[in-house]
This record gives sequence, C-alpha cells and structure tokens, in this order.
Amino acid sequence: MSIESLVLNKKSWDDVAHRFYGRNPLPEYGPLAPTEDELNLFGDVTDLNVLDIGCGSGHSLHYMNERGQVNCTG
Repeated sequence: MSIESLVLNKKSWDDVAHRFYGRNPLPEYGPLAPTEDELNLFGDVTDLNVLDIGCGSGHSLHYMNERGQVNCTG
C-alpha cells in the first residue's frame, strides 16, 4: 500500500469521525442490551496488548485502557 493511499484513508476518516463519535460506545452494546460490565465479554484486560481492527471512534480502546490495559492500538 502506498503512503498516498494511507494519507487519503486517514483524511477520509478524519473528515467523517464526528459522525461516529459517541454512537453506542462501549460499555453499551445497544439501548436494550446488557452492558459490558454485566456481560464481561472482554474479561480481564489487565496488562494485555490490544489491537482493535475497525475501532471507529476508539471507545472500546478507551474503555479497556481505563481498566488496566497497557498497550491499545486501533
């Protein structure tokens, strides 16, 4: 992949990021669904390295980082 493609991709996501920010972020899966705190799908993330492919606005990474995860990449 060329650097030009990466730059264009980043610019495109930066342009639309405001539309994704705050939309059903974790720990909420939907308006009627249990929360992550109730489901514990992530389990214990303390001291793990996490790569989130398709992280959107990064809410899940922020959520895990607040719970002791050290290296978050999205």
